[in-house]
Amino acid sequence: MVNKVRVNIAGTPYAIATTDPEKYIQSLAKKLDEDITKLLDANENLSVTKAAVFCAMDYLDEYRKSTGSAENMRSQIQDYIADAARAKLAEDKAKAENEVLRREAAALREQLEKMRNKEARREERAQQAAQQSVAEGEADKAE
Repeated sequence: MVNKVRVNIAGTPYAIATTDPEKYIQSLAKKLDEDITKLLDANENLSVTKAAVFCAMDYLDEYRKSTGSAENMRSQIQDYIADAARAKLAEDKAKAENEVLRREAAALREQLEKMRNKEARREERAQQAAQQSVAEGEADKAE
């Protein structure tokens, strides 16, 4: 909805048709009035029109610099997003590799346990055979 906002800038009343809130337009008008008044007070030979042109130039300069700064920030944010995506991919890859290594380690631990059990059974059979051999040798001597 279009609002008609009445403002006073450098002693001249204006009616502005806008869809922006009245408080916002009033704050813009107040800032412009303050800036023009400051220029006029600093230079008594300056006309309101020239002061308005200087303010417009200053505002345009600020706008362009802030637009450039915003573009730079957008570019940096895109770089950060790309870096974050690369880091996420690297993290996912590392997690997958970690999982593979965990499985391999578990399989190797299981294999080692089987080999230890097999070796223990061999040693047990060897001891039994040695004991049996000793027992047979003693039995032969006793005869």
